[in-house]
Amino acid sequence: MGYYKIEIVARPVPKARPRLGANGRMYTPKETKEFEELVGWCTRSVVKKPVEKPVKVNIDVFTKSRADIDNIAKAILDGLNGVAFLDDRQVVELRIRKLPPVDCEKIVISIKETRSVQKCKNSG
Repeated sequence: MGYYKIEIVARPVPKARPRLGANGRMYTPKETKEFEELVGWCTRSVVKKPVEKPVKVNIDVFTKSRADIDNIAKAILDGLNGVAFLDDRQVVELRIRKLPPVDCEKIVISIKETRSVQKCKNSG
């Protein structure tokens, strides 16, 4: 089973809500989009082909940011989509921690392939 570790030296950007453009279409704010692209770019240097099996994802965010941790996780997972795994629906376990930075703000992501999720049998 595959295991990948990605370290991104950058301040995490929380997933911002989509905005309504002048043309009436929704778009992702520039800062969010650039952060998601950075996550994908850094991941490509470690993961050569997206994992097709279920995965466990562990994220340690070393930051001074007061942003909501769930919005940080969403931006990171969206950046991993199609690069580390085919779709974030494959994530069967997610652990994220926000920690004070030691020397710089950074994100450490570990991705581990896992077995398929066992389905419970209907006891009816």
